[in-house]
Amino acid sequence: MIEEKRVAVYTRQGRRGPEDLALQEQDCTEWAKKRGMEVAHVYQSTGSDDQFLDLLNDIAAGRFDAVVASKTNRFSQRTAKVVALAETARNHGVAVHVVEWDDLDLTSSMGKLSLHTLGAFEDLEIEQARAEKEVRESWDKRR
Repeated sequence: MIEEKRVAVYTRQGRRGPEDLALQEQDCTEWAKKRGMEVAHVYQSTGSDDQFLDLLNDIAAGRFDAVVASKTNRFSQRTAKVVALAETARNHGVAVHVVEWDDLDLTSSMGKLSLHTLGAFEDLEIEQARAEKEVRESWDKRR
């Protein structure tokens, strides 16, 4: 991996609305400045990951050396998509960072382990929600 100089900031609108984008950008910009990085581009995803494909394309085009988001779920709610992002970035020599995890690069072995652990918990939550729904529906049918 090359020395990280140019960083892209990725923000995704949360439930709090547009003001959340500004807070995410501020957190990521401060994180980058502390590390001597220049913010090369800011992606502001306001829909359902509407800037995600642009981010992947720009990673492949070598437009920056690293990408950062304030939290893992700002890249996407689906851990599988974040894993795909990290894999694409790794293949193109781009580091992926998350402010909440300080200096952990998601393209590193430890980052990969962390993402897969998150994915396992995500799968568990989905399965639990599905089981609870089935129990509720079964109970409702008995009434």
